[in-house]
Amino acid sequence: MQNEWNAVCKRLKQGLSKGQYDFYVATLTFVRFDGHCLTLGCRNKFHADWVRVHLSRRILEAARERFPQLAECRFEIQPHTPEIDGEDEDDRGGERVSPQLSFLDIGQPARSVFNPRFTFDQFVVGHSNHFAYATCRAMTGQRGFHHQSVYLMADPGLGKSHLTHAVGNFLMQQAPSMRVRYVTAEQFTNEMVSALKRDRIEEFKKAYRDGCDVLLLEKVEFFSGKRKIQDELIYTLDELLDRGRRIICTGKTSPKDIPKLNRELRSRLGGLLMAPIDRPDFDTRKEIIRRKAAYDNVQLPMDVVEFLADRVTGDIRRLESCLVGLMAKSSILGVPITLGLAHEVTQTILEYLPTLDIGHVKSAVCKSFGLSEQDLESKARSRRISEARQLAMYLCRKYTKESLNGIAQAFGRSHSTVIYAIKKVDQELSRKNSPMKKHVEHVSRRIETRCLDD
Repeated sequence: MQNEWNAVCKRLKQGLSKGQYDFYVATLTFVRFDGHCLTLGCRNKFHADWVRVHLSRRILEAARERFPQLAECRFEIQPHTPEIDGEDEDDRGGERVSPQLSFLDIGQPARSVFNPRFTFDQFVVGHSNHFAYATCRAMTGQRGFHHQSVYLMADPGLGKSHLTHAVGNFLMQQAPSMRVRYVTAEQFTNEMVSALKRDRIEEFKKAYRDGCDVLLLEKVEFFSGKRKIQDELIYTLDELLDRGRRIICTGKTSPKDIPKLNRELRSRLGGLLMAPIDRPDFDTRKEIIRRKAAYDNVQLPMDVVEFLADRVTGDIRRLESCLVGLMAKSSILGVPITLGLAHEVTQTILEYLPTLDIGHVKSAVCKSFGLSEQDLESKARSRRISEARQLAMYLCRKYTKESLNGIAQAFGRSHSTVIYAIKKVDQELSRKNSPMKKHVEHVSRRIETRCLDD
């Protein structure tokens, strides 16, 4: 077992600075492994506390490759552990341990999986995301929360990942002993496939079921069609919920609208507290621009802030792209940030698509199908009109920056009807030789040509 621990140390050495490894890892001593818990010896309380806060998760992950069934690590103070005086040899292959340690090594923790910019303080709260924000803040509290699981639902670029990382960053700082596991659905899938290939599936199960207090699982729509992965996730979610663990999942649509999701997983995900995030309104976009510019110590004129907020009505990533481009061009050319410069940058980045609205799409669809806009908004359910209406809703979602509710209102329909239409067209497009593909291509050319003419 000492040899196994030595192998773990070599693995840890690859991801740490020399000072961190020599001072904190090389001075750990293997005490015992009881089949479930790995106990390591530390030189003093400072050593034990620092390793527990900054390295315990990294040690746990590296050690699982060598110690089957490992669920936790414990750190005990071993008074007789040799202190480092000069350069002493340890028992890890005769390596010499340097006593020198820079202040950067002391103050710099191992790299976190969480984006340091994604914090609650940097998240701009508005009408579109207030409930999701409040729910995630409540999930980080030490007191009991009446919902231990949340599903953040939003289109890409509206803040799901920001809130998820904010939860992780907060817990890492305020509750470092809490075992927080962040993973995307794709990473979860890859880990499970790798565990199956290496005949280590039990280790994989224990890592998620026994070694996790908070599970942050992003982009659950990736599980679509992956039956074996879905089955394992069901058991994992059941185990965590039964133990009172906290779970945050994210997706771009409701679980009931994710295709090829088995009934059991759809039920588990649908049972989480739904916290939707809509596109930010004008005032929220202004605050996002102001806050992000201030983070980079850039002062923006108010007319530029209002122009960007009015011009870029899509997702927050697009808004950030325009802001970054504006600051970069100003810095590189050595010119001040003006309204004219903002016009140039947004025109380059956004090109022409943001000028489209629902009216453009309706007009193109009606001309292609020989219908009127009243036909699209009517209650008629003939195959031709229904197909045109579904295609129009699908293309509104693709080409405009309107919310699902906005599209629904434009057609006199419900939110769920729009989701169904988009899903139906997606399914048709996935079929070989589908006539819908020709319709989409033809109408898309009309839309883009109209946009260029404008």
